[in-house]
Amino acid sequence: MPNENFTFREFSMANRKRCEAKDGFNHPIMSWSEADWLSAATGELGEVAHAVKRILRVRDGLIKNSSSDLKISESLAEEVADTVIYLDLLCQRAGIDTSEAIRKKFNQKSDQIGSSVKI
Repeated sequence: MPNENFTFREFSMANRKRCEAKDGFNHPIMSWSEADWLSAATGELGEVAHAVKRILRVRDGLIKNSSSDLKISESLAEEVADTVIYLDLLCQRAGIDTSEAIRKKFNQKSDQIGSSVKI
């Protein structure tokens, strides 16, 4: 049964397991270089940009919305998720703990701007 309240570290572990598992993608992380993983993430980020472009064109009245707002939002969410999944695999390929890297950078930025919000 899926865990709806997962941690980022749990996501990362499951992400790699599915990527490398025979009943998953059967794709060892190390079989692609960092550049290969970045290329995959960039492709997904391009799909995020396309979804946002559609939202903006509908907002500005340049095109009629042939899909529901919910469907466009769901598409955007899916593409963002795909991007994050690939970026996590890139980090793992490079030996980076994605969760720790995000926590560290977030807190550094909070310190820099004087925010008390930290993780």
